[in-house]
Amino acid sequence: MGGDALLVAIDFTAAELQLLLAEADGRPLHHEAWPLPELEDGDAWSWEVGGRIAASFATHGEGRSARAIAVAAPGPVDPVAGQLLQCAEQPGWDGLAIVDALRRHIDAPVAAESRTLAALLGEQWQGAAAGADDVLYVSLHGTPAAAAMAGGRLVRGAQLRAGALPALPRLADALASDDAEAVVATLADLAALLDPAVVVLDGAAAHIERLVPLLQRVLDEVAPGPHVVAGELRGRAALIGALRMATTLAFEGQRKP
Repeated sequence: MGGDALLVAIDFTAAELQLLLAEADGRPLHHEAWPLPELEDGDAWSWEVGGRIAASFATHGEGRSARAIAVAAPGPVDPVAGQLLQCAEQPGWDGLAIVDALRRHIDAPVAAESRTLAALLGEQWQGAAAGADDVLYVSLHGTPAAAAMAGGRLVRGAQLRAGALPALPRLADALASDDAEAVVATLADLAALLDPAVVVLDGAAAHIERLVPLLQRVLDEVAPGPHVVAGELRGRAALIGALRMATTLAFEGQRKP
C-alpha cells in the first residue's frame, strides 16, 4: 500500500472531462483530460466517469485510495443532494445524481458544485481574487454566467440558480459588433448591487482585455470600490476550485468522530 490517500478533483462539460489527483495538502500529482462520448443518461455518465477515476488510480495512484472527491458540473447544482439540476448542454443529464453515482463506484466522501461557483472558488484560492472574501466572478465563455461570494460564503439563491445572466447571450453578440458598452452596463449594475472587493472577468483574451479597463472606469464613476481583474486560472479555474472543495471535504471528514 502507498502513502496517504489522494484528493480527486473533476471538472466536466458535455464534451470534456478533466481529472486531477492531488496529495492531501493540495499538491497536484497527475492531471488528465479526455473528450467525453455522448452519454445519454446518468447511468452512462456514472460508468464513464467512475471508470476514468478507477483507471487513473490504477495507473497513477501509486496504490493509494481516494480521500475525497469533488466535482465541478455544467449547470446549477443542489450541493446537499449532490444533484445536477439542469444541464443546457446535455438535457439527458438534468437531475443527474452526481454524488450517488460516484459513491456506487468509490467509497469516499463526494461533493458537487456548479462549474461557475467552482471557478470562483479556484480564483479566490489560487487566482486573481486570492484571499478576498467578497468576490464577483463572471464567465463569458459559452453561456455567460456569474458567481458571487459575500463575506466568504457562496451566494446560491432560493432556487440554487443565483448567477444566471439571461441578457448576456445577446450582449455577447454585442462584443463581436464592438458594442462592449452594453455588456459593461449590465456588469456594472451587477457589481453595484453586490458591492464586491474584486470583480474577476473570464473569457476570450481579446474580449477581457477590452472589458477589464472599461468596467473599471465605469465602476469608478458610479460605484467606486471594486477592483476589476482578469481571471488568472483560465480553463483550470473550475478544476482548481473542485480541488479546493476536495481539501475542505477531506478536512471536515477528519474532524468527524
